[in-house]
Amino acid sequence: SVMNAAVFVGFVTAMTFALFLLFKYRLGKVIWAYMGFSGFLIFGILGGNICMQVLQKLDVAVDMVTVSVALWNFTVGGVLLTFFWHGPLLAKQGYLISVSVIVSFYFSNIPEWTTWSMLVAMALYDLYAVLTPNGPLRLMVELAQERDEAIPALVYESRGTGANGGRRGYARVKTDDDPSGASASSSYDPSMADEGAQYTLPDSIKLGLGDFIFYSVLVGRAAMWSPITCNFCFIAVISGLVIKLLALGLYGRALPALPVSIALGVFAYFLSRFCLEPVIVRWYAREFMCA
Repeated sequence: SVMNAAVFVGFVTAMTFALFLLFKYRLGKVIWAYMGFSGFLIFGILGGNICMQVLQKLDVAVDMVTVSVALWNFTVGGVLLTFFWHGPLLAKQGYLISVSVIVSFYFSNIPEWTTWSMLVAMALYDLYAVLTPNGPLRLMVELAQERDEAIPALVYESRGTGANGGRRGYARVKTDDDPSGASASSSYDPSMADEGAQYTLPDSIKLGLGDFIFYSVLVGRAAMWSPITCNFCFIAVISGLVIKLLALGLYGRALPALPVSIALGVFAYFLSRFCLEPVIVRWYAREFMCA
């Protein structure tokens, strides 16, 4: 499992440096073409396979023409709306969530210990990629800031609203993430903050799709064990994300999004599986028998 995780992280590192070189030499169209082709495969091939499995599992009889037309429209619409067109935020969020669900579904099929080794390895890689001087994500962020350009990347965005339904005038948080979908970092602009405010809330929260995917892999693996463990891991991942956002507002620098959430999620999984869940099950069984 450790060797598999090392190979996976090595592949991600090589791809990230390759994308950095493409971005450095202004070959953004190549990056978008690669991402569009990858999205077409994810929606059309991988998503289509999941769709067929669901239909067979539910014993739903649908003709192949209907399935093919629906899948074609879903695939083409997803690729265009996610990568090339500006559309409704809710629709884009739905497609990005679909990408995360599809990819995490296939990751969840790998052996259990390989999954945990991969998650820990990716969290360590995130620290290297964002915080070290030669980290590929840090180099991309610095280059983008120097050129005042946006990094071609898939980012899940959630916009907050005020008490009256309007946009609130808080500092913006801009997330520049790895186009390979491996990890993400966030940068904070203190010039947008209110004067005298120690902590600032973002006008919008942006999370790299790679982080979204690995969060989903962790929670999905926990769900394969039990609902109790799944709930504990879900709360742990969300708590890690909140801690990361607080640190972002406090330190005002690029920070990795995976390490805290993955660390809390892995700890919550093993704590719940081997310590809390046996106690809860025994307590419930005893109360049931007494009743």
